[in-house]
Amino acid sequence: MTTHGAPPEKRLADIPWPLTFDAFSFGASCYNTLASNVIFMNHQFALEIDGPSGEPRSPEWKDRWTAGFIVMADDMPPDPVELRWKSLDGVEHYAEIDLIKDIFPEQVVLHNVPKEDVNEDWARFEGGKVSPPGILMEVNDRTVNVFMSAHVLTKSFPIPGREDIRSRWDLVLAWTKTY
Repeated sequence: MTTHGAPPEKRLADIPWPLTFDAFSFGASCYNTLASNVIFMNHQFALEIDGPSGEPRSPEWKDRWTAGFIVMADDMPPDPVELRWKSLDGVEHYAEIDLIKDIFPEQVVLHNVPKEDVNEDWARFEGGKVSPPGILMEVNDRTVNVFMSAHVLTKSFPIPGREDIRSRWDLVLAWTKTY
C-alpha cells in the first residue's frame, strides 16, 4: 500500500534516524532513602525530609511511571538536576547531573521500535524531532537511575490481541550510577 503517492521504501528512507527530541518531560522518584530532595529548574521533586521514603508501593510501579514537568525547547538545555539524599546506611550524598550534557548529548530518543515499524507520518516532524519523551530519575538507596519513556507510533500492533493500539511506550534505562 502506498500513501501520499510515494512508495513505502521511499517514505521509510525519509524518516529521520535516529529519532531525536528538542523538549521533554521530567519526573523523579525516591525510594529506600532516609531523606531526599531533587531540585530541577527551580522546582522541588521527591522531597522526603520528615522521614524515610520507604520502598515502592508495588513491584510494577515503573509500568505506570510518567513525567509531568515539561521542559520546552526554549528552555534547552536546562541546568543540571541537583540531588541531596541520605541512603539507608545514613550516608549523605550530593550530586549534580546534567541530563543533556552527560546523558543525552545528541538528544536521541531511546526506544525499542525498529525503524521499519515506525509510523512514517508520526516520525516526520520539522527538523526530525518527535513528540517529547519523558526523562525519569530514580534515587534508590545509593543508586541513581535515569530512564527515558518514549511514545512511538508504529505500523504494527505491538500488543497481541489489541488491534486498537498501534504504538509502544518503552521505558529504557539510559544511565545509572551507585554512590
